[in-house]
Amino acid sequence: MADRAVTLSGRFQKVTLGGAASKVLGAGTYTLSGVTRTVVDASEFGVDVNIYEFGAADGGTIMLSDVNLDPTDPAQEALRLCVQNATKLINSSTSGIRFWINSTSFYTIGTSGHILMTRGGEVRADRNGLAKTSFEGQVSGAYMYLAGSIV
Repeated sequence: MADRAVTLSGRFQKVTLGGAASKVLGAGTYTLSGVTRTVVDASEFGVDVNIYEFGAADGGTIMLSDVNLDPTDPAQEALRLCVQNATKLINSSTSGIRFWINSTSFYTIGTSGHILMTRGGEVRADRNGLAKTSFEGQVSGAYMYLAGSIV
């Protein structure tokens, strides 16, 4: 039994589209918002305290932010085109998005779900900095889950 949490250094993390070698170049920060379970009001006349039941869950959102803009990067262009063409990302070893937490483990969408890419193509530039972009998506139909093994 360990006496401390497993630490996950960003130095070993990455985001890929498909296999482990198809990295989204320039990615600096990713966020998986997590799941939100809704509740529905099941109260009726005469109750003094509202009664709630669980409703459906929202699978959350994904976000890549502070990405160094590289218009020649095929992965950045693929994400931008997913937004433009309303293409859904699925759980796939050849094209699915993966959020790596170390060299063997990553978060991806469940097999019955997909990610709707909702935002992409932003360009932010600073005269004393690097051009940046970002991407956002909505998780739909399944939860994000951890695949691989934590080492």
